Amino acid sequence: MNRNSWAAFLLGIALGACGDQSAESNSAPEWVDETLSAADRIHWPGVDTEQGRIIPLIGGFGRGRPASYWFVGFGTRETTDAFWFCADGDDECPLDGLRRLHWDRFASTPLLSRVPGDPRYSDFWQMWTVVVGPDFEPDSIKTIGELFDAVGRQDVRVERTVVDFGTVDGEEIGVRDAVVHFPVVLRGTELEGNGGPMRDGSGNRLRLERHVAWRQGLRVEVIDFSPAEGVFPAAGDSEHRPRMPFANIYIYWRSCEADPEPEICAITIADPTRRPVSERGLGQDLNGDGDASDTNNVVGSLPCDRSPRVDEPAYSPLWAVRAVDVLPNSVVSLIDTTGDQRVSDVRSAGEMRLAVDAGVLGEPRAETNNSVFGGVEPVDSGQLFFNCPSPVREDFVPYPCAVD
Repeated sequence: MNRNSWAAFLLGIALGACGDQSAESNSAPEWVDETLSAADRIHWPGVDTEQGRIIPLIGGFGRGRPASYWFVGFGTRETTDAFWFCADGDDECPLDGLRRLHWDRFASTPLLSRVPGDPRYSDFWQMWTVVVGPDFEPDSIKTIGELFDAVGRQDVRVERTVVDFGTVDGEEIGVRDAVVHFPVVLRGTELEGNGGPMRDGSGNRLRLERHVAWRQGLRVEVIDFSPAEGVFPAAGDSEHRPRMPFANIYIYWRSCEADPEPEICAITIADPTRRPVSERGLGQDLNGDGDASDTNNVVGSLPCDRSPRVDEPAYSPLWAVRAVDVLPNSVVSLIDTTGDQRVSDVRSAGEMRLAVDAGVLGEPRAETNNSVFGGVEPVDSGQLFFNCPSPVREDFVPYPCAVD
C-alpha cells in the first residue's frame, strides 16, 4: 500500500466538509445510542424484533444458483471520511495483506465524521490514515476538532489511504483512494444468519464482527464488511472526492394487466398495476417454507466473481436497482409459480438477458429516487441504490480473488 502525504491545509478542507469541528466532549465516554430519540432510530440500519435488532437476510439468485444478501438500506455513491490511527512505519496498518481492515494494528479507536441521520452520511468511507509517533496516547483523539488541533500542533499527520489495485477484470485500475464499507449501527445490531449456512449449500457464511469507533466523543458500533470484500478502488468517475463503484440488482415485477391475472395480484400493495416477485415486497410467504424473505431478485455479480456478460460490473455491495417486467402471458417460471426458492428460469444476469431476447421479459430499466421517493433524498442523479452486501463462505479471502 502506498501513501501520499498531504499538507495540513488539505486536511482542513476535508475536515471542514465534515462540519462540527467545535463540538468537543470532556465528559465520560458515552454511546451515541444514548442520545437518540425514537424518531432518530429510523435512520439507522436494521429492524427491531423480539430477538433484538437485526439486518435482514434476503434470498435471491446470482451466478446461476440461490444467493442471498443483507438489506442494510438505501445507499449512495457518495463517501464520507473515516480516520484510522497507525504507528509511524507500520505497513500493516490500516490494511492487512488481504486488503482488510487490520483492527489488531490500530494505534487507537477509529474516528468517524458522521453517523446515520447526519446530512450526507454514507455507509461507504474514504479512508484517511492518521500517523502517530511512539508517545501517542491511545484514545486521546475522540473528535474531529481534537484531530484538527493535533495536526496543527504537528503531533500527528494525516495521509490519504491509497492502494495500488493493479488490473481488475482486464481493466487497469492502478493507484486509487481506498473506499471501505462498514455501516454504523445501534449497539447489538446483528446480521441475520451471520455465520450460518450459505443459501447454495456450499458451506457456512464467514461471520462478520462489530467494532467500536468514536464519533464526536461518543462511542458507536460499526459492522466491518472488509473481511468479505476488502477495500474498493474509488470509482473512475470520481471528481472532488472518491465515489463508490456500483453493480446491478434486477428486481422482477409481474403485470396485473395480464389475462388471466397473476395470482400475486390478489395481494394488495400501493401500486395497483404490478407486483414484485418478492415475499419481502408482498409481505407474504409465497412458497410456504415458514419465512417471508425469498425473492426472485438477481444480483449481477458476486464477490470475486463476474457475470458471463462482459457488460456486468464487478461486485459491489452498492446496487443500482433495475426493474424487469414479466410481460403479460409470459411463460417464464419464477418463485411465485414454482413455489421453490431453488427453482427459477432466471438465476443470473445472463439468463435474464436470454429471457429478454426471447421476449418473455422486458428490457431492464433504472428505478429512480423520483419514482420511489418523489424526488426526496437520497439522490444520485436520480438512480436508486440499495446497500445489500453478499455473504461469503467462512474460508473466503477478498484478495487475491479466486472463485472455484
